[in-house]
Amino acid sequence: MRMFKKDEGFTLVELMVVVLIIGILVAIAIPVFNAASESARLRTCQSNQRTIEGAVQQFLAASPDNTWAAGLVDSGNILVTDGYIKTAPTCPATGGGTYGVDASGTVTGDNGAAPGNFTATGHSHF
Repeated sequence: MRMFKKDEGFTLVELMVVVLIIGILVAIAIPVFNAASESARLRTCQSNQRTIEGAVQQFLAASPDNTWAAGLVDSGNILVTDGYIKTAPTCPATGGGTYGVDASGTVTGDNGAAPGNFTATGHSHF
């Protein structure tokens, strides 16, 4: 009669415990990742606003006779056509968001349809 070596390996219960632990870690990580992504979108939107504010100030400083007319910052805007900014920024969101500058120099940005809609408003400068 032959003696067989004991089979070595993991039992089904041990494998299920490992799968359960991995599932719990993933369940914790996904909301944290989503919150970090939304925070990054907001910070990008605010950074774009500061860039636009700087471009408006450069435009006004270029000539004392310059006045700012309220409008949407897009590819046809004077900030882009005169080279104060290379391209018109868009808010990082599904469908994109827009930026505008009112007559007092306040830059506004709307992130469109991103989760947790936010509307960011800059500072009045002139």
